[in-house]
Amino acid sequence: MQRQKINCTVYDCKHCDPDRDCCCLKQIKVACCRADDEKESTMCDNYKKIK
Repeated sequence: MQRQKINCTVYDCKHCDPDRDCCCLKQIKVACCRADDEKESTMCDNYKKIK
């Protein structure tokens, strides 16, 4: 089974590989952070800020 590439440009997240613009996790969970169904209201639930 081939690993899926997860595009990511959230460079302050520890799971993001900024050199390849992708997430290093095998899978992610997306969460809705507002009641709207807008694209901007969703974000990755695995986000971890770089310390």
